[in-house]
Formats: sequence, C-alpha cells, structure tokens
Amino acid sequence: MSAPPAKPGPVLRTESKPVCPVCGGPGTELYRGLHDHLVGVAGIWTLRRCERGGCGLLWLDPAPLEQDLALAYAGYYTHATAPKRDGALRQAWMVLKEGYYARRFGYRVPGGAWKQAVSALLLAPFPTWRETFDILALELPPVPNGRVLEVGCGAGNSLLTLQGLGWQTQGIDFDMGAVRAARERGLTVSEGGLSEQAYPDATFDAVAMVHVIEHVPDPVAVLVETRRVLRPGGRLVLVTPNSGGRGHRRFGRAWRGLEPPRHVQVFSRASLLRAVEAAGFGEIELRSTARMASCRPSPSLR
Repeated sequence: MSAPPAKPGPVLRTESKPVCPVCGGPGTELYRGLHDHLVGVAGIWTLRRCERGGCGLLWLDPAPLEQDLALAYAGYYTHATAPKRDGALRQAWMVLKEGYYARRFGYRVPGGAWKQAVSALLLAPFPTWRETFDILALELPPVPNGRVLEVGCGAGNSLLTLQGLGWQTQGIDFDMGAVRAARERGLTVSEGGLSEQAYPDATFDAVAMVHVIEHVPDPVAVLVETRRVLRPGGRLVLVTPNSGGRGHRRFGRAWRGLEPPRHVQVFSRASLLRAVEAAGFGEIELRSTARMASCRPSPSLR
C-alpha cells in the first residue's frame, strides 16, 4: 500500500528584486533551482550576488512579497521552547549558566565565586557551548535597570535568560505561533515588525536580532528604526549567517545558511558592515563564531 502524497506547502507570491537591497548595486546569478528543504514551502528560487565592490550580498530574485512571508514559518523552529530540565539536571544547568555569566560578563549571582570556578572547569573544553551561552544572553553585560528588546524573539528563550539576570525584557515577532509560545511563558511579546510598534525614541538600552536581519525585506530600514529606539550609548547585537564562511565554501548551494525563501538575503562580513554603517551606527565590531559549525546539509543535496 503506497503512502499518501505529502501535503503541499504554502505558495508565496513574489516580486522582482533586480538590485542589491543594501547598496543598490547590480547582481549576477549565483544559484538557480533552489528549494525549501527545511519546511517544504513551495517554489523554486534564484539567488543573486552583488557585484559592487565592498558588498557581496546574496539575495533572492524574485523574492516573496512581504505580506506573504509569514506563510513560510508554519512549523518553524522559532515555536520551540528550551528543553525542560528537572531536579539535579536543572540545578547543574543553572550553576553552569550563572557561573559563566558572572565570569564572562560580570553579572552578580548568588554563590558567584564557586559557580565561576565550576563553569570555567566544565566549559573549558567546549568553545561552542560557551558561544551558545553568549548568544542566549544576547552578549549583553549588565546594565542597572536596563531595558532590552529582542526583535524576532521566537519563543523567548533569551528573554527568559535576561530576565533572570535582571533585565526588563520585551520582544516582538511576526510569527504568531512564536508569539503565543512566548506569552505562555509569561513574557511581554508583541506581534508584527519593529516599525509597527511605534516605540518612542531612545526607549531601550539594547536591541538584539538573532538570525533575523536575513529575513527582512529592507534590512537597512530596520536598522535605521533600531537606531532610533536605542538610547545614546545603547548596544545593537546582530547574529546572522556569513556567506563568506567556511560552511558556504564547503557546501555551496546545499549550505544550511541559504534557507530560501525565509532568508531573503544572506550577508557577508562586508555587506553587513555596509548595511550597519548606512543606518548610522558607529563603533562596530564584527566577529565570526563556530557555534553552528555542527550543522550539515542533507546528503541528498551534496
């Protein structure tokens, strides 16, 4: 007896994107015939690469219409909450986290000295674990009475961590499934994009976007709005795949970081720097991480 046919994924309407969304430069075709192998959204996608010197952005052309993008996130990983840990396992996990954050960023936690010693010993052989802890706390040092906004907060794992470290937290996400999951955990999370929230100027001490900037149709406009809602001296934290990294060089069109059609563009270090500078930010630090180096493409895509 044959299996029933797979349910077709949503069909997204598209629009032409002939020029680079960051610098307006021309692009040449890099890959065609790309498919969504993660969630199964219908469509065949073409990726261009900006040829203007000092950019190198990759982007979809044609790209999904902005009003249809939410259809691409049914069943997406942002709905998932962190695994529940009970008893001794939960206590051990908290010792590692609190000790690491006290040592790495200077947070004051109960029993800080011995927790720092334990975390230093146990986490020393695991650099990607340490980087995972960094991202979970959005790489933020303590700010007295600090307010943080996470754009694209998903189910709120980072917001919960920062609440425990003394931050006043707020989140937004355009995926209603993720918003519901975060609200069920008692978090303050709004649905929609950043500009729709109409936050007053200089509202937040920090704004974070972890694997978000590659999803938005106009990344420079989002960064400009981010700068507006940040207080003077505030911090923006961005995490995004690096198209110039070893993973893309090794796996090419099968690289996990491409992820059409949700990743409407993929940044190199140069194109990300150009976008952030275009939004008016200064004192910019760029660095790479091996945190997701364990990701592998599907063998069928190699």
